[in-house]
Amino acid sequence: MPDMTPSLSDDEIEDRFFLLGRMEILNVLNDLIHRRETLTVYFNGGSDFIVTTLLEARQDGLVFDLSGDEKANRRLPRSSSCVFVGRLDGVRVQFSSGQAAPISWGGADAFEALLPERVVRLQRRESYRILLPVAKPMMVKLMGSGGKSLGEWPGHDLSVGGVGLTLTGTPEFDVSELLPLIVMEIPMGRQRLINCSACVRHITPEGEHREAPRHRIGLSFENLPPATGVAIQRYIIKIELERRGILAARGGR
Repeated sequence: MPDMTPSLSDDEIEDRFFLLGRMEILNVLNDLIHRRETLTVYFNGGSDFIVTTLLEARQDGLVFDLSGDEKANRRLPRSSSCVFVGRLDGVRVQFSSGQAAPISWGGADAFEALLPERVVRLQRRESYRILLPVAKPMMVKLMGSGGKSLGEWPGHDLSVGGVGLTLTGTPEFDVSELLPLIVMEIPMGRQRLINCSACVRHITPEGEHREAPRHRIGLSFENLPPATGVAIQRYIIKIELERRGILAARGGR
């Protein structure tokens, strides 16, 4: 997955990347249908997936084809939510929906799900980020030159391109500086260690908090191993599905 500048605020990400209007969403989905673009559908917390194509998009839902994996086709309806990922004109398209149900469409078996409430479109150098859980924060350890420890702080957002963290105190580095090493763990079954260098993209003061100033720090990963990037993407999908499951349990879509 390509990089996204981690210094963007949530509002800027909403404005730039999210399609929220129903007609805009239907237009994107219909483009995917007309061009017969393939989509990967992740479900069961991102541990399962199928490859499919959309068949129909209408005001109340969307229809998509079965995959060639019969076992995965049987597992999909048991998942409470799913995430669709594909490409349109080289732009990554991603959206979430609720539980998929088997239906008959045009005399053949297919799946139906709710129309997504938003569609994310990401350019080649951008990636989707999530806000990290605050109850059990993911800690980010920063190392300077000569193996000097600069400190460890909680991360607040994560993408395949980088991580944002909240630093208490005065940063011992500057914007555009390359930090030789950052270390953090992705809590996915067998935990995977993120262990690479990172570039400081922004340092944003948050003002005084009790006895020390606080700053939001945006870091972009450098030389991230491909396997680690895949692990991050799986974790992002897992969090997205879990949050959607909580909303569904509360009566949301």
